[in-house]
Amino acid sequence: MTHSSCNKILWNDVSSKTRAGTPCFGCTEPDFPRSNLFSTKTNMSIPEDIPLGVSKRSYLTLAGIAKTFHVKRLEEKLIDYKRDN
Repeated sequence: MTHSSCNKILWNDVSSKTRAGTPCFGCTEPDFPRSNLFSTKTNMSIPEDIPLGVSKRSYLTLAGIAKTFHVKRLEEKLIDYKRDN
């Protein structure tokens, strides 16, 4: 439970996280972590915590398949904006 008024004072006068279907994770609280929020602890590039309901063997198999279909060009910007001085 947080002490925020996100649903009363809407972001951009439009919506809030909970109205958009995202659970509240207390980002307005003083003890909210300000760094390394979305980092994953790994051991030899394998996550320490595997998602619930998935065996480690299945997870590693699916991760390997996903890495083989990785397309480098999809990470690059579609249009590179360069300004000439």
